[in-house]
Amino acid sequence: MKKTKIDWCDCTVNPVVGCPRGCPYCYARRMNARFGWIGDFSKPQFFPERLKAFECKTPKSIFVNSMSDWVLWDYDDFRAVMDAIDANPQHNYIFLTKSDAGYFDSANCYSGLTVTRQEDFYYHGEMKHNVFGFLSIEPILEQITLSGRLDNLKAVIIGAETGNRKGKVIPQKKWINAIMREADERGLAVFMKESLRGLMCEDFRQDRLPWEVDNG
Repeated sequence: MKKTKIDWCDCTVNPVVGCPRGCPYCYARRMNARFGWIGDFSKPQFFPERLKAFECKTPKSIFVNSMSDWVLWDYDDFRAVMDAIDANPQHNYIFLTKSDAGYFDSANCYSGLTVTRQEDFYYHGEMKHNVFGFLSIEPILEQITLSGRLDNLKAVIIGAETGNRKGKVIPQKKWINAIMREADERGLAVFMKESLRGLMCEDFRQDRLPWEVDNG
C-alpha cells in the first residue's frame, strides 16, 4: 500500500496501470513515462499481486485507480478487484472515472465522476451522472456550472492542473468561488486540493469527505 500526496485519501493501490484516453494533462501517463511501470500506457495492465495490500488490518481510505480509469479495465480484472474488496471490508475504496456509465453500488466503495470542462458536465448530466456520490473537478480547465441531476452527490473535489506542459491552464479564483457558492446552496462538501492553496488564500477550504466521516 503506497502513501500518497493526494490529500483526500490515505493511500493508493493501483491493481491496474494504463489508460487509452490520452488526456494531454494526464498525471498518470507522465508518471509512467518517468518510472517505466508499463511499456505502453495506452494498454492497461493488471497486477493482481497488488491486491494483497487490501489485507492491511488498519482501516484506510484507498484510492484504487490513480493510474487508470476503472471503466476501461478488463471485466475479469474488475471482478478480481471487487472480490478482493469484498474480502476486506475494513477499508473505504474510492474510484474515479470519466465515463457516464462508470458507476457501481457497494457499501464501502465511493464512485466519483471526473469533469474538467463544462461540455463534459453537460454530456454526463444528460445521462447517468446523477448516480455518482462525488465530483472530481481536476484539473479545472475553465469556469464550470454544476448542472444536471445531482440526486446522490455529496461532495465536490477541485484541483488545478499540475506539471509544466505547454498550454497548462492556470485557474481563476472566480471559477473556484462560483463552484463553492453552488455547492453550498446544494449542501455539498467542498474539498480543495493543495494545488489551489496559493490561489484561494484565506478562502482555501477542505471540508470532510464522506469516506472520512465513515472512518470516524
